[in-house]
Amino acid sequence: MDSDLATNRDYEQAIVEIVRVLPPSRAEQLFDFARFLEAQILSEELLLEESSGELEADNARWDALLESDEGQLILENLAHEALVEHRAGRTKPMISNSEGRLAPE
Repeated sequence: MDSDLATNRDYEQAIVEIVRVLPPSRAEQLFDFARFLEAQILSEELLLEESSGELEADNARWDALLESDEGQLILENLAHEALVEHRAGRTKPMISNSEGRLAPE
């Protein structure tokens, strides 16, 4: 990170200046990446708030749902929706970094 940027407001201004010169497709990618980072922080916060017992109980509920007929139907519907989106050209490839985390394009 640039050591000249000391506060969130400094980062905000620097990002705004970057976005202003990006083509729309790259600005969209930057926005998507910012949303990804936001979701990652929320996910990490939720994990810290849950005890191991709560996590195990939640995982057991997911396992039971996914093993049920209802769960299989939900998965089939999600797969169908994903294929429709992909065939319509509304999907993007997923790219991961060397740590296995999602990375921007």
